[in-house]
Amino acid sequence: SMTVKIGLQAGNQMKYHSHELRDEIWTILSGTGKAVVDGLEQIVGPSDVVRIPAGSKHILMADTDMSVIEVQVGNEISQSDKMVFDALEFHKNL
Repeated sequence: SMTVKIGLQAGNQMKYHSHELRDEIWTILSGTGKAVVDGLEQIVGPSDVVRIPAGSKHILMADTDMSVIEVQVGNEISQSDKMVFDALEFHKNL
């Protein structure tokens, strides 16, 4: 596993992406925004937890400045496992 701290400024977002070899768990420390996992959108804020199974397409969008702890769990943690998708595909799935 690997744990990272992510900061997103208000109005910014992650890339729409997935990982085949790892699960992720996001814990929102501060700020508010939206998490989308496989087309299911949820409003998130402090102390919310989002679970992302391997293979799920996901994105985090910040309405305000956000601080997030991301725990990556899997047999192989590698940046090469990240598949990025076109933003148009993301908007089609909502």
